[in-house]
Amino acid sequence: MYRCGKCRKQVDLKPEDPTRCPFCGYKILYKERPKVVKRVRSE
Repeated sequence: MYRCGKCRKQVDLKPEDPTRCPFCGYKILYKERPKVVKRVRSE
């Protein structure tokens, strides 16, 4: 999942799709981070 830098809408891109927002045409997309917190145990 990506988020457009201009209109802030969520964009779901496939590898063959152009890197462009389908709503506004803006070329800068930000990859969203997962909502899950990853915990690592240390000993």
